[in-house]
Amino acid sequence: MPGRSARGILDRLKAGVVLGAEGYVFELERRGYIKAGPYVPEVVLDFPDALRELHREFLRAGADVMVALT
Repeated sequence: MPGRSARGILDRLKAGVVLGAEGYVFELERRGYIKAGPYVPEVVLDFPDALRELHREFLRAGADVMVALT
């Protein structure tokens, strides 16, 4: 994202609070893309655009760290 520093996570933690994005499964289930179960990561293949948009929304909400849904 433009304007964000590429500092390492330890440097960022020393500087203060670091917000991490989480809740992918719950949000994708709420939106009807998946039903929670053992094969949830298949949403990455079945609905890549939905997952991409959810990443963008977490960034716009202020997340500093993104996790891979794998």
